Amino acid sequence: MTKKVVLTAKLDSAAAIALRDQFLESKDDDIALDGSNVEYLGGLCLELMMSARHLWTSAGKSFSLTDPSQKLLDDLGRFGLSQDTFAGGAA
Repeated sequence: MTKKVVLTAKLDSAAAIALRDQFLESKDDDIALDGSNVEYLGGLCLELMMSARHLWTSAGKSFSLTDPSQKLLDDLGRFGLSQDTFAGGAA
């Protein structure tokens, strides 16, 4: 089953605990991150997303980013990343 995780508009350090909790609640599911509402992506939430992607794909589960906002794509670019960083299914 794929769990849709809707990312909040502001993914700063204040949002990190809630994002972590969403990942923990979805530990048995494939994850599709909905990035359509994101207006800002900070480093801590990016680290959580990257770590979760690694954990999920290492466990044979799917982890993807869908419908990223232009701001999210821009912020990923600031970190030298793209939507493709989260593309694909299980490793």
